[in-house]
Amino acid sequence: MNGDGSDNSASAAGAAYVFKRSGSVWIQEAYLKADNAESFDLFGSSVAISGDTVVVGAWLESSNATTVNGDGSDNSAAQAGAAYVFQRANSIWTQEAYLKANNAGISDQFGTSVAISGDTVVVGAPGEASNATTVNGDGSDNSAGSAGAAYVFKRNGNSVWTQEAYLKADNAESFDLFGS
Repeated sequence: MNGDGSDNSASAAGAAYVFKRSGSVWIQEAYLKADNAESFDLFGSSVAISGDTVVVGAWLESSNATTVNGDGSDNSAAQAGAAYVFQRANSIWTQEAYLKANNAGISDQFGTSVAISGDTVVVGAPGEASNATTVNGDGSDNSAGSAGAAYVFKRNGNSVWTQEAYLKADNAESFDLFGS
């Protein structure tokens, strides 16, 4: 957080900025970057805020990590995507979670869309390719290219995030782009 914004050595890595109003003046409160920022992640392509929590999507992030706070250093899953949760305490922002789908795969584009309400985050992955339908189906059969999915994550009282649901349309088909 609040690193050197003038270092442009990672093209299209992305960033998010938090501004706060003080009286009639707006001031930049934070400059947010992913802790595993890399070129062409497009961090900041989707952003949502609820109270003191911000969720930021990076739909071209390419780590092969799965679930929450996995190892984001192996970039062998091109365009799998990720979402990042930041929390503010006393005007200080910190990265609280690194979100990945439990069935993350190449070209899922997880993080294309993000939404947050309180302790619940929803992340869209329009490139997700499983032929599963409805809620928490089997996401292992990738025979429905770009059918898409959405994932629900929940924060418990100890700032621990877990994937709560894997959502698919009941009539999911290739190229539906569900989760856009």
